[in-house]
Amino acid sequence: MLSGEFESVSYSSLWVDRGERIRKVLTPEAVEEKRESIARIGLIHPLVITREGQIISGETRYTALGLLGWDMVPVQYVDTLDPKELLAIELEENIKRTDLSWQDQCDALRKYHALQQDLHDSWTQTQTADALGIAASTVTQQLAVAEEISKGNSRVVNAPKYSVARGIVARQKEREKASELTSLLGEDVLAAPVAETPILTANFIDWVDTYSGPTFNLIHCDFPYGINADKFNQGSADAFGGYADTPETYWALVDTLISNKEKLLGSSGHIIFWFSMRFYTETLARLSEHFWVDPYPLIWHKSDNKGTLPDPSRGPRRIYEVAFLCSHGDRKIISAVANTFSGPTIRTAEHMSEKSQAMLEHFFRMVVDENTRLLDPTCGSGSALRAGRTLGAASILGLEMNPDFAENARKSWLASNG
Repeated sequence: MLSGEFESVSYSSLWVDRGERIRKVLTPEAVEEKRESIARIGLIHPLVITREGQIISGETRYTALGLLGWDMVPVQYVDTLDPKELLAIELEENIKRTDLSWQDQCDALRKYHALQQDLHDSWTQTQTADALGIAASTVTQQLAVAEEISKGNSRVVNAPKYSVARGIVARQKEREKASELTSLLGEDVLAAPVAETPILTANFIDWVDTYSGPTFNLIHCDFPYGINADKFNQGSADAFGGYADTPETYWALVDTLISNKEKLLGSSGHIIFWFSMRFYTETLARLSEHFWVDPYPLIWHKSDNKGTLPDPSRGPRRIYEVAFLCSHGDRKIISAVANTFSGPTIRTAEHMSEKSQAMLEHFFRMVVDENTRLLDPTCGSGSALRAGRTLGAASILGLEMNPDFAENARKSWLASNG
């Protein structure tokens, strides 16, 4: 409630200068919402007027009071208010302006609520809702969005509309709660397991048997596809760093992931799982027994047309790779991205099948933020780890059983860290 002296004046003595009104449109919906609020809980704020009866603040309330048949109206004269109260009036007028962006409306609500808390002890969000004639849930949601805007959260600031921003914030809060629960359970954030780098030389199948540390909420799986790519007629193993690629290796790694899902993922988490279309049906069926799996895969189109050519005499060059997006528990994504990325291959003398960091960053935007604990159990060149770091993951761990690959991944990690 505004401070100062209140008076009651006749409704008919009040008037509005339409040419000076801040709000461009006084909608029937806004008037009806205010009428219902006043009828239910009364008039919380008096109208603010000049000594001549011109309404400075409260045109919607004024119109609603007319519909309710009020003859006498509580008012406060503008010259009795201090600067903070005048600012509160200005903010209240701004909150429902139809010409303001949703970002500015949320920010006006944040400033209004903070100012009321400064003016009145124990001011609540419910009181803000009642004062403005809007739902308490709307105040809670807009304040949460405004808080992220004030922090400079680019995902929220750049959202195309309020509903998208609200969804981003809601999912982020849910992820934060999950991380807090992990902390309460005594699972501390991972430190780099090797001096200055988060890469261990280890076989995933052996490592997981003895692992007893914190859980992860994103596992990036780029297992050997089990398609004997190292033996393709036009393969790359001789020219680039090769590795064993048998079906037996592939399914052993899949089974290890599944049998240790609770140890690795706890109550919820995501998996990005790369695979060969040769095993699409079998892989989808196997993973679906234990995780939610989107059957429409993520697709990396290799724009330089330099994929693999298994048999140049009988089939085309394969210039795309695919991955399933899986989840354990009801874990939400951060924001949606296109399920296809077009970009060139990345090949070095050290590794025959390096994933593009730019491509991984694109897909990781769905699942990586400051609450992410990332595991890559066969990290190869380490590009997924670097992508996770770029997007601000809280903790990162990569395993690579090949000592040469692991050492090269560490060098790339340090070099990219400046």
